[in-house]
Amino acid sequence: DKVQSKEEQRDVVQDPSARRNPVELVADENVVKLGMTFEGKPPGYIKVKACSEGGWAESVGIQPGDTIVSVDGEDLQDMVAADFKTLCKKRPVQFLVEQAS
Repeated sequence: DKVQSKEEQRDVVQDPSARRNPVELVADENVVKLGMTFEGKPPGYIKVKACSEGGWAESVGIQPGDTIVSVDGEDLQDMVAADFKTLCKKRPVQFLVEQAS
C-alpha cells in the first residue's frame, strides 16, 4: 500500500470527481436574496454556515454544512472572492451544491 502525503490526500478531497454527487440548483429572476451565509470565501470550496428561515436556500433544500462547489459553472477552487460575490448577486445563478447528508 502506498502512503499518501497530506498534499495528495487534500487533492483527493478537493477533486470534484472524488466527492459526493453534487446537486444543481438555480436561483431565478424572482429570487431577491439567496438566504444563506458562508464559512470562508473562495478560492476553495465553501461551506454553508446558515440558511434564513423561509429563504430561497432553505426552500431548495440547502442546509448548513452543505458545500458550494461551483457557481455558474465556475469551480470555486479557481475563483477569487470578488467574482464569487458578483456571481451570487446575478440572476439567474446556478449553484453546484454537495449536500452534507
